[in-house]
Amino acid sequence: MRTRATREPGARRDAATVRDRSRREHANGEAGAERPRDPLLAGGPDPRRGALARGSAGGPRGRDGRGAGARFVCRRLGPWPVFALLGLWVVLGGPDFVAQAYAIGSVLGALILLIALGGWLMALLDLVGGLVWPVLRRTVIAAGLVRTSYWLALLARSSWEREREGGQVVAAALALLHRSHDAALATWLEGKIQARARSGLGGIVATGLLAASRGDRDGARDILAGVDGFDPDFAPRAARRAANDWLVADAAARGDWISVMRRGVQPGQATAYTRFLARAAARIRGEALAGEPNPTDVGLWVSWLLAPGRKAMRPLLDQARAAPRVLHQRKPPPPAPPPATVPLIDPAVHADDPVAHAQALHATWLALRPKTAGQPATELEQRLSATRMQELCRAWEAAWAPAERRMRQRAAVLTAQTRAEEALAAIRRVVARELAELARAAKLPLDSFEMDVPTAAQAAAELRAELLGGVEEGSEELRARTAADRRLPPAEESRAWNQFRRRYEEAVLLGGMALRYLMFPQVHRDVCGYAVWLWNDRKEYGLSGPMFQWLLAEAEAVGDVEAIELQRKNVGAKK
Repeated sequence: MRTRATREPGARRDAATVRDRSRREHANGEAGAERPRDPLLAGGPDPRRGALARGSAGGPRGRDGRGAGARFVCRRLGPWPVFALLGLWVVLGGPDFVAQAYAIGSVLGALILLIALGGWLMALLDLVGGLVWPVLRRTVIAAGLVRTSYWLALLARSSWEREREGGQVVAAALALLHRSHDAALATWLEGKIQARARSGLGGIVATGLLAASRGDRDGARDILAGVDGFDPDFAPRAARRAANDWLVADAAARGDWISVMRRGVQPGQATAYTRFLARAAARIRGEALAGEPNPTDVGLWVSWLLAPGRKAMRPLLDQARAAPRVLHQRKPPPPAPPPATVPLIDPAVHADDPVAHAQALHATWLALRPKTAGQPATELEQRLSATRMQELCRAWEAAWAPAERRMRQRAAVLTAQTRAEEALAAIRRVVARELAELARAAKLPLDSFEMDVPTAAQAAAELRAELLGGVEEGSEELRARTAADRRLPPAEESRAWNQFRRRYEEAVLLGGMALRYLMFPQVHRDVCGYAVWLWNDRKEYGLSGPMFQWLLAEAEAVGDVEAIELQRKNVGAKK
């Protein structure tokens, strides 16, 4: 009885509790029907969280249901399904179960080991990647193994981060230079270069080196000389150094020691090879390099030992060591003396023949012109001054009158149909054209000509027409190709732009600001359209970016406000 009396009140309390709870739930249900339910509280999909919250797998109810079922299965069955699968494998495998398990484990272990080794190798290449490219250049590339160099260049990740394919073609082109030219390998490499969707500095450098391998040194020089103007953001240092190495070696082969000294120690592009060539050139010329004294014999030996290709450069080392060393940097040269009044050829020699005197002077200067297209006119630049040009023009001016008398007499004797004035005018045009060529080769500006001397004025007009016509022709060609969407290979685009820029800069140097003001409107219109075409349509940021910077500098030089504003926007455009 005591036990029943004790339990009945508890039972009544439990029943009352259940009734109270049901009443509260019923009241809550009616109240919830009158107001919208919060989907977050109701367990429904949250419209603010997107499709991930709306799906059955992402909703709270779907996850709770599957999770509860999975936990129920795991609690009920435990690890028995795993044991059952292992037992089935043992039954099916029979006596070879251990061998099969060992083989599978060995294969899996080998795969895991290979993956780990590959990861470690990539990490190691990232750490010491800067050493891979120099090692390749001194071993595989120096041996002339073109295809091997192409594939091994993939390991030089750090040196070619922005342009890995460019590193491959540059490596192959360098290897091709270290062996006798192979037409089949050159064609294969050219296909690799042209297969690239967009140009990069690596492809341009490889094209220049390929031209050098084929014997087209002038073309290679035109292509590789444009590397300096390439956008640094798209120019791997290894590509710039490869181009600079060839340019320095080419200048040394031509005897252009000034270019060797200038390019051989350029910051960011100099290598052990170019430093040795620059120091040897400084020793031969008896001058000091910028920022360092003239090298000693020991310094030359050390530079030679550090540079590659020591056997081929041994004669240059001996030549440099034989030259006397300059202990101190030379003092600045004294002011230039007044113009020479002593004539190059004594007029007394041809006192009775002004025509012969003019011809002798003319032939003397023509003999100093460069014999080849790429040869610098160093001697002509040093000797043909403005005073000497005026002397030559006056000599021809004094020769025209006796020349006309001779031609009249000869025409009368021969009863020629051509008038003497017409024949003399043709000769005057030829002489004026040759005088303009001499002035252009010697880099004499238009101001060097005396406009009160008719022969000098005619030569100045010829020079001005040549300079202006070359720039207009190049600008018109760029505009026509842009309008026709006529695309050249990346290296040829760079070469065409470099040739046009050199024409323009030469015209500015010789023609002065007057010619600059005259040329700029057309040049700005055509080059700006060409650069925009390269930027927007061809995505050639490395080529077009420096063009905008060049146009901005020219616009500021001539003071064109509208062009300055436009090019500042173009320079600031994001890639």
